[in-house]
Amino acid sequence: MTFILFLAVGNTKFERPSPSLSEKHKKFKVVSTNNPSELRRKLEKLGSRKSAQKNSRVRKSVKPSSLPHGIELKTAHGPTFRMQREYERDFMHGRLALSHVLTFSADFAAEVVQQPNFRGVDLEDIVFLDTETTGLAGGAGTLIFLVGLGRFRKGKFQLRQYFLRDPAEEAGMLEALHADLKKASAFVTYNGRAFDLPLLETRFTMALRERVHFGQSPHMDLLHLARRLWKRSLPNCTLGTVEKRILGVQRTEEDVPGSWIPGMYLDYLRTGDSSEMKRVIYHNTIDILSLASLAGVILQRHRFDELESLSAGEALAVARWHGELGRRDSAATAFQKAAGAKDEILKIEALRRFGSHLKKEGRREEALKHWRDWHQLAANDPTPCVEIAKYFEWQVKDFAAAREWAQKALDCLTYWPADWRQERAWEEIEHRLQRLGRKI
Repeated sequence: MTFILFLAVGNTKFERPSPSLSEKHKKFKVVSTNNPSELRRKLEKLGSRKSAQKNSRVRKSVKPSSLPHGIELKTAHGPTFRMQREYERDFMHGRLALSHVLTFSADFAAEVVQQPNFRGVDLEDIVFLDTETTGLAGGAGTLIFLVGLGRFRKGKFQLRQYFLRDPAEEAGMLEALHADLKKASAFVTYNGRAFDLPLLETRFTMALRERVHFGQSPHMDLLHLARRLWKRSLPNCTLGTVEKRILGVQRTEEDVPGSWIPGMYLDYLRTGDSSEMKRVIYHNTIDILSLASLAGVILQRHRFDELESLSAGEALAVARWHGELGRRDSAATAFQKAAGAKDEILKIEALRRFGSHLKKEGRREEALKHWRDWHQLAANDPTPCVEIAKYFEWQVKDFAAAREWAQKALDCLTYWPADWRQERAWEEIEHRLQRLGRKI
């Protein structure tokens, strides 16, 4: 008895609707034998070759020694890998000690972040949180593979990092992580309100079928506070730029750009080589330390007794903050500091906001000087001219002076692009001129 084995060797697209039998056979390799044992041997050989090819695509197992020192924790949902380091509270990260943030009250922090639920928070129980993920888009397809948590514990600053050695360990990692996060009195992150915390909530839902609401906890998102203070003076407000220019932190060559991190982790999953993960873990470590130091710097910048040491841009940000809280005198003092800026664009913004602040306070005569200075710096801007015209018309009743400034505003509009904005402003100023003409 003869056994014939047809082996497919490729996919063939036939142009003719009914290929002949001989053409069909071109898709197969024929193995003929009349010995069942020989057939079995050939089949086993074929199977082992496919198995070897399959195994060659499977990543190598991770050697524990190739990762930084850590321990494997057992949870109800499986194992997870955790690393831990401790720093002295007065450890200097950049220009400030990590513990400087603890010198402020929770009530003051609540005013800075403008969150009433921050009042009464125990700053010792704040968690400084940063994650590393497989992408920045978020959503169900993004994995968190490294979570760093910093907090003050027993006279030290404790840094814990959970690393996802394999995606199958995600549930275990999240379970262990939750035990740490539920003890937090508040969170400090860098863009965590928009990214880290929502993504953590998504992963808990998908991996553990558990609904958590980290976003409802008191939260100091340093990205928004950094933008408030330094968006006018820094090229950007990424954590790397802020820590270098404000904190004075210099990362070593061991660091890696954040944009590389997702690809590096995917390479690790494919190959099992975790040597580059040490650089990612270092990156995450510096991020956490920078969060602690930066929180202290930002709170310090908002203290009124620090006003003289602030740059003009910082003073402008603090002035607006005081104004939002209703502290009028403090806001005026900070605006005055900002109005002394050497940078022309910054000075114009400070004069504009200072004049508006004084106007709301009913101090229009004081605002007049700042409107005049604004007009001298921005001769083609009709806005200060209109403000001065309003002052002379309604406060001083000097209609001739008011008409003169309204005419200057109209002249400024000739430099504007001919669009609907110019048309609307033109109509308003012409209406003002007509009214002033009747009054005169």
